[in-house]
Amino acid sequence: MKIRFLGCHNVETATTAMSCLLVDDKLALDAGALTRYLSPSAMFNLRAVMLTHGHFDHIRDLPSLGMNLYLSGKSMDLYGNQQTKENLTYCLLNGTMYSKFLQKPADNPTFRYHEVELDTVFNIDDYEVLATATPHSQPSHGYQITDKSGKRLFYTGDTGPGLSQCFKMVTPDLMVTEVTAPSRFTEFFASPEGKHLTPELLRRELLDFQRLKGYLPQVACIHMSPATEGEVEREVNTLAADLNARIFLAHEGLTVTL
Repeated sequence: MKIRFLGCHNVETATTAMSCLLVDDKLALDAGALTRYLSPSAMFNLRAVMLTHGHFDHIRDLPSLGMNLYLSGKSMDLYGNQQTKENLTYCLLNGTMYSKFLQKPADNPTFRYHEVELDTVFNIDDYEVLATATPHSQPSHGYQITDKSGKRLFYTGDTGPGLSQCFKMVTPDLMVTEVTAPSRFTEFFASPEGKHLTPELLRRELLDFQRLKGYLPQVACIHMSPATEGEVEREVNTLAADLNARIFLAHEGLTVTL
């Protein structure tokens, strides 16, 4: 399994892009930077786009993808929850902000939206996919993707603390999760208002994972705020040394092979 990081941050700048991963150049996880780095032929090669939730930095490039598909007479499958579909239908692809690609063309919509059933395995081509709920300020879920060789990726999307129920469902070789800000923001992000992770909150979650599963996977961290990224990276490096595990910040353009 090859995981390519297209977007690893929570905002776009000259050097950063919003959340988006590719699996084997076939499955996209979130769409914050999906069209920024892909040629039309690479976009058309995708089998599906799998959305964790409906915040802008995770769905931003769907209008551009939709237009590329529409003008070429192509369509694509989207997977996500009901709230994400509503965000797309009423806010982004609503005919005012951008074209209604969930509805047009009427006989074969550009985007075919599938609402996922949590904690139930389904298949996309040769991949087994499991969606499981994660704690965030909007209804959200992560995806475990298993390829035909048995390699497993678990992508949490955005999440706050409280992943123990989710961890019971997954056994990844690589976990891709978030560290939005440094640990001085821990109190805020641990609150119902925050619902993101800091390195300190990630430490607590990984210790829970280790107690539940008896091991730690590789952990790639994304969704950093560029303004505090250096501070976050130092804390993540300390966390990796303390837990004697491979825990690292991912950056745009990185490829990891399992």
